[in-house]
Amino acid sequence: MRTKRVGRKSRFALKLDMSKAYDRVEWPFIEAMMLKMGFSSNWVSLILNCITSVSYSVVFNGQVCKSFLPSRGLHQGDPLSPYLLLLCGEGLSSLLRQEHVDIGIRITRAAPRVTHLFFADDNLIFGEATTSCAAKLWNLLGLYESCSGQVVNFDKSGIFFSANCIEDNQNDIRRILRITSNLCPEKYLGLPTMVGQNKKKAFMTLRDRFIACISSWSPRSLSQGGKEVYIKSILQAILTYTMSCFLLPKTFCNELESIMARFWWQNIKHKQGIHWCLWSGLCQLKEDGGLGFRDMSKIQYCPVS
Repeated sequence: MRTKRVGRKSRFALKLDMSKAYDRVEWPFIEAMMLKMGFSSNWVSLILNCITSVSYSVVFNGQVCKSFLPSRGLHQGDPLSPYLLLLCGEGLSSLLRQEHVDIGIRITRAAPRVTHLFFADDNLIFGEATTSCAAKLWNLLGLYESCSGQVVNFDKSGIFFSANCIEDNQNDIRRILRITSNLCPEKYLGLPTMVGQNKKKAFMTLRDRFIACISSWSPRSLSQGGKEVYIKSILQAILTYTMSCFLLPKTFCNELESIMARFWWQNIKHKQGIHWCLWSGLCQLKEDGGLGFRDMSKIQYCPVS
């Protein structure tokens, strides 16, 4: 969308923020969605017993008041709640996938139409930057709110337009959707949304995090054993989430390993220290004479589907 500068059709990406996403879920909607998706009625009744049997009480002036029963909502923090919230999102997903609803974008003419991307309560909806598409989307969101109880917080929601969308068209769509803030999709879920030819530049924030984590500790305050635990548990764990989605360049991994090696050998801040052996030797197993550090350039994670 950022590189689409020509063409008659322009696009928009709408990021929705659900207000009190867990607290507003209607229980009959969860029941209807589970039955529609083919769950057994006995299983549905068990799930409903789990979420409807909860009771609350309020502590007022140090005294516990009388308990009361809620009529809707999910307990945020319960292991079951995120899965039930995904079932609610499936209701909105089915509305957006309807054939008569012209919402979504195509990367190429032969590509399938992409309407939305959902992750828990984080929603991205795509569409053609036209007033008719925006009006259809507004009606669908209203229908979803009336059925599920979810309410979109348009003050915290944002919208992003392709480069070829004119300013007047953008203002019309913002007025229909009642959204004033622009969405700057530099990152999504902590990861860069666009990775060009210079992959090393796209992931420089990881390098900055490495340096910030190391700068917060004085080399004299940690023993060699403490440094070993810090490198394995903190520094190398930072890359786990990113490397599960992207294949980092080998030169970038070597630079991060150089930072960790410098932190391992230095005894005085801002002093490099003497590197008595190669980092590859420290990455060997302890049975083989190493320390068991991970060789970041040799780790291959499967991308998340």
